Amino acid sequence: MDTSRVQILLSTWNGERWLPELLASLEQQTFQDWQLLIRDDGSTDQTLRLLLKWQAEHPEKLAGLLLDGKHLGSKLSFSRLVEASTAPCLMFCDQDDVWFPEKVALQYTALRRMEAQYGEDVPLLVHSDLAVVDEARALLAVSFWDYRNFDVEQRKQAYLLNNVVTGCATAFNRTAATLAFPLPLYAMEHDRWLALVCAWFGQILSLPHPLLLYRQHDNNLIGAAPAQLHGLSARVEAWSQQAEVFLHRFGERLEVQDYKLVEALAGLRYLQGWRRRQHILHHRLFKQGVLTNLALLLFA
Repeated sequence: MDTSRVQILLSTWNGERWLPELLASLEQQTFQDWQLLIRDDGSTDQTLRLLLKWQAEHPEKLAGLLLDGKHLGSKLSFSRLVEASTAPCLMFCDQDDVWFPEKVALQYTALRRMEAQYGEDVPLLVHSDLAVVDEARALLAVSFWDYRNFDVEQRKQAYLLNNVVTGCATAFNRTAATLAFPLPLYAMEHDRWLALVCAWFGQILSLPHPLLLYRQHDNNLIGAAPAQLHGLSARVEAWSQQAEVFLHRFGERLEVQDYKLVEALAGLRYLQGWRRRQHILHHRLFKQGVLTNLALLLFA
């Protein structure tokens, strides 16, 4: 079978409660030249039974089902999916969300327009807003971006510390997949790393309307909850480690000033106390929001 123009990359893990709604929403897409590429991350419930049943009912829609039985966690599971993919347009998919019927069509069309403008050899990413709902699909926030007070038009340097791209709301091209993956060990998350790479070496387009229901529940790994002060020091460590691997992989492509900025962030985890605060101020290693940066200086 020829590869569809879009491959939807779905990582599952004990998702029997949510999968029927997700799969139904995929079946209702207005753009139908897509296939589902699935990797199960070691489910112990009825997830595999549901997936095999869906495969039997929609054999033309399944590009592959990766069943190695290992529990890798979401970021490495999605990395495996990208590495196994073949389509020119890829979309991450979470098992507990519900896609609006026009999601694939709008994001695919936007990505093709970007390729016409910038060229297919440029890493390109499209992402949209999300509507936040609870377990029962009761609306919690019309706009995830407003809920989190995101500045989605931030400069490329801001992506080193601020991620405004949500994986399940993205579409990206083959060039982005090839450049960003496989995922480095110290990348913070698959979507965060992809956005960082596309912001620095390609283009990111934001679609300002929600294209899916982003479900929040007790089993969410990350979710939509606003960032908290606790664990701030650990996040500084993670930002710094990610900057270090970014420098290792792409350092030769960076201009001098950009190299120095990434190098400064990479070195942050080796400093403590007042030296760390001086380093943040000197190199302007800031996040979005005044209060957030005050907390960074006080508690990092």
